[in-house]
Amino acid sequence: MKKFEGMLLACDMDGTLLDSNHSISYENEQAMQYFAREGGRFSLATGRAPGAIKTYLPQIPFNAPYSLLNGSMIFDAHHHVIHSAGMPKSSIDLIGSLLSKFSQIGCEIFVGEQILVCQMSDVTEHHLRVLDLNYSTVTQEKLSNTESWCKINLTGEPELIQSVQAFLKPYSKAFCITSSMPSFCEITAAGVSKGSALRQIAKKCGIQQSNTFSIGDSYNDESMIMTAHVSFAPANADEDILQKADIVVGSNDESAVSQAIAYIESHYCSSNG
Repeated sequence: MKKFEGMLLACDMDGTLLDSNHSISYENEQAMQYFAREGGRFSLATGRAPGAIKTYLPQIPFNAPYSLLNGSMIFDAHHHVIHSAGMPKSSIDLIGSLLSKFSQIGCEIFVGEQILVCQMSDVTEHHLRVLDLNYSTVTQEKLSNTESWCKINLTGEPELIQSVQAFLKPYSKAFCITSSMPSFCEITAAGVSKGSALRQIAKKCGIQQSNTFSIGDSYNDESMIMTAHVSFAPANADEDILQKADIVVGSNDESAVSQAIAYIESHYCSSNG
């Protein structure tokens, strides 16, 4: 039996797998390949859209389903969509209320592999330009068919986003509201998160919850940190994530993922044969 057989590792990208230069280190790449070669199932778990991971595909060993857009889209190892969560019709009214209340926020809507911009902000413009993402503009009046929506991303300066998050508190039962960075407020349907995706992927792979692992650094990783049997956080993680993760490893600039895989090998492989 291979060392990591029957194990699943869900791994965040930004601030975790990627270093401060948005690169995958040699150590992380070698560790991922080793984990997969020795029977482990490696599953990416990111808030990024499909177009924003393309440059990294050759470096990642895709041997399990993986999730994008905070768990709202799940792809198989061959990059075909196997699940898209959708959002409730009330999402349109929510956007209307938000844009009426906060005239300076950007509003991005992720519809499968398509990106709609309902309102532009400096943060949204920078986000789309840096990641080289194509998008279409749309007016509020033209919004429809929320069943195919995956995620809403509201953008702005951190102080503005804090006000947006406070405004959204009464909606916390109808939507999953989180963030991957201070300038983002990310909204998916209720119950849709990286944690829910981890459960679906583990079930699809036939992996027991006791053999699930996760690593992430931001608030949008909290659900999978709490879902996995053993969770890791890089040293640069948000304070709340550092408190909730089982194990803290080195920072994302110190090949955190390779350290997590080394820890799994030294502490859990013997019990798996």
